[in-house]
Amino acid sequence: MNDKSCVDPAERHRKVAVITGVNVGGIGYGIAERLLELIPCEALVLVFACRSHTRANNVRQSFLNRYPHATIDLVTIDLNQFTSVMQACQDIQHRYHHVDYLFLNAGYLSALGLRWGSLVSLFLKSPTALMESSDATIQATGEINNDGLGKVFATNVFGHYVMIRQLESLLGNAKDHGRVIWTSSSTASSEFFTLDDWQGVKATLPYESSKWACDLLAVATNDYFMQQTLNIRSFTTSPGVVASHIGNLPLWVIYLRSLIHWLFRLFGLASQNINGYRGAMAAVFVALQPLVVLNEMLRYTSETTRWGESYVKPYVLHLEVEAAWELIDRVEHQYQALLAKSKQE
Repeated sequence: MNDKSCVDPAERHRKVAVITGVNVGGIGYGIAERLLELIPCEALVLVFACRSHTRANNVRQSFLNRYPHATIDLVTIDLNQFTSVMQACQDIQHRYHHVDYLFLNAGYLSALGLRWGSLVSLFLKSPTALMESSDATIQATGEINNDGLGKVFATNVFGHYVMIRQLESLLGNAKDHGRVIWTSSSTASSEFFTLDDWQGVKATLPYESSKWACDLLAVATNDYFMQQTLNIRSFTTSPGVVASHIGNLPLWVIYLRSLIHWLFRLFGLASQNINGYRGAMAAVFVALQPLVVLNEMLRYTSETTRWGESYVKPYVLHLEVEAAWELIDRVEHQYQALLAKSKQE
C-alpha cells in the first residue's frame, strides 16, 4: 500500500507518467517531449526512472530549460537488479496516488561488434532487411545477472513486469484506465523466441527474443487486467528504426548508420524514423487515444514518409495466446520466488 500522507494533494488531479530509460535522443526522451507538447505542464507529472541519476538529472534540466513550469521527478532504478526495481517502486508508491501511464521503454542490447560478411551480403541481397534488422550485429549470448536471470531478459522484460505488479494499485487508481505501454521492436518475431529458452539465454539474438516476450506479456497482462476487472490496459508499440546509442556501438558506426537511414527513408522505407522524437509517436498515441479505438492484439508502430511526415501504423501480432499465458505463468513464478527470497533476507 502507498503511504497517502506522502502524496502531494495537488498531484491527485494531474496525469502521472512514469518512463523508464530516458536518454538524450532516445525513445524515452521523445516520449517525454511529446507529452510536454500535448499536455499542459500544470496537468502533468513526468517521472524519469533511470539507472544513472546524474544523466537523468541532466535530461531533466534540459527539459526544464524549455518548459520551466514542468514537474519532472527522478527515480533511480536498475532493471537488471530485482532489489533495485523493488526499491524504485516503493519510492513511486510513497510519492504518488496514481499512475496514468507506465512507459516500459528502457532496453539493453549487448553488441560485441558487426558481422561484416553478413552486412555486405544483406546490403547486396536484401538492403531493406539490413536497415530493419540487427542480423549483422554480433550479440552477446549466455549473460546471466546476479538474480540468476538472463541479463537481456531481466532488463527488457522481467524488471518491467515487476514494475507492473508493484504499481498495479497505482495504475488502478488512474481516472481513465491506467495504461501500460511496452516498447517492443519491429524486429521482434516468434522465430527468435521459444518457451524452452524463455529468457533467451541460449538465443543468438537475445534482444529480439526479449522483445517478442514483451509482445506476449503485453497481451497476457491485458487479458489478466480484464479478467480481474482492473482499471488497467496494456499495449505494445514499436518505435520503428531509430539511430539510438543502444548496443554501445562506436560513434562513427552510429553516424554512418544515421546517414544510411536518411537515404533509405528518402527512397520510401517508412520504418526509418531515425530520431527518438519520431520513434516515440506510437507510444504516445497509445497513451492518449480513447480505448475504444485501440486493440491489444496490434503492435502500434511509428513510421515516417520520405517527406518527414510521421504517423502510426498498426500491425497484427501473429501470436498464440496460449504461449502468452504460459510465459506470464513462468514470469510470475519467478517474480514470486524472488519476492519470497527478498523477504527472508
